[in-house]
Amino acid sequence: MATHYLYGTILTNEAIAANNRGDNLGNTTTLQKVFHQDDLHTTVSAEAIRFALRYRFQLENPESVNRKYYPDFGKLEYADEKRKDWNPAGNVFIDDDLMGFMDAEAAAKEKEEDMEEEETAEAPKTSKGKKEKPKGKTTKRQSPLAIGRAISLRPYRGELSFNCVSGEKKKGQLSLYNAEMHTTEYQYSFGLNLSDVVKKAHIASFIDGIIDPPQVAGNHSRFAYDFSPASIIFRCTNAHSSRIQNCFEHDVANQTYTLKKLILRVEAGDIPTDELIIGGDIFNTKQGQQLKEMKVTILPGVYAAAKEVRQRIAGFGGEYKIVGN
Repeated sequence: MATHYLYGTILTNEAIAANNRGDNLGNTTTLQKVFHQDDLHTTVSAEAIRFALRYRFQLENPESVNRKYYPDFGKLEYADEKRKDWNPAGNVFIDDDLMGFMDAEAAAKEKEEDMEEEETAEAPKTSKGKKEKPKGKTTKRQSPLAIGRAISLRPYRGELSFNCVSGEKKKGQLSLYNAEMHTTEYQYSFGLNLSDVVKKAHIASFIDGIIDPPQVAGNHSRFAYDFSPASIIFRCTNAHSSRIQNCFEHDVANQTYTLKKLILRVEAGDIPTDELIIGGDIFNTKQGQQLKEMKVTILPGVYAAAKEVRQRIAGFGGEYKIVGN
């Protein structure tokens, strides 16, 4: 039986990213950075994006998630932390289904038993003279969802903001600080193994979440940086490789972005045109019209693209039909 995958690459609108708390270098609050295409770019972690998606599931239906986050207290609470009731044939939480889990309590218990043996009596020994250790059991589920780090489209140019702490200034306490800023779009990619999702209705919830995410904190938690897609590229396929990861590139000459790399791959036949669904601002560009002429499904809005990809997945039939509802 063929494995179905949904891959995607998202490009946000241009905005100013900054960090007003968290990592510091002296009196400068810093942005996370990576080297990309031999240049320095700012980045937002995949964990921050996953956290935002999980929180969106909670906002939509608090009873649908195993792990709830309470922002007023900064605490997490589980409905079934040890996954004792995990049963793929029954009801499953959406976050456990899409993002997986691992309960390592068994390994910790094994260590406790080893310590008790050392404190009391010698444990039974094997024929080779080694202690017999109790066998542990780990409850885990591999995540069907993989998300890559968000990378700034534009290289970091060293933008800084000079700031002063408000309120009364106290002797001996630093009141002046710098904050790194970056005016840029961000792009990130994801891959979802549709065949491994237990409850196929969760696929639709994931697509809705990608189109309309809550605030992605990361190291930009006090700044309103919109992580929703300005443009989105979906690939619905049986191929095990995405080939569309981080396919947006900065067009330095025109101060915009380009999809030249994606177009070349489509022209080469490495990505079948009937597997691509594109939506958003890219529709109104020359390259968008070029993709349309190549028979790629391209739509003016990201919601329209999300609806189209849901219908295409529903077209697989059987249990996938619910994704189109």
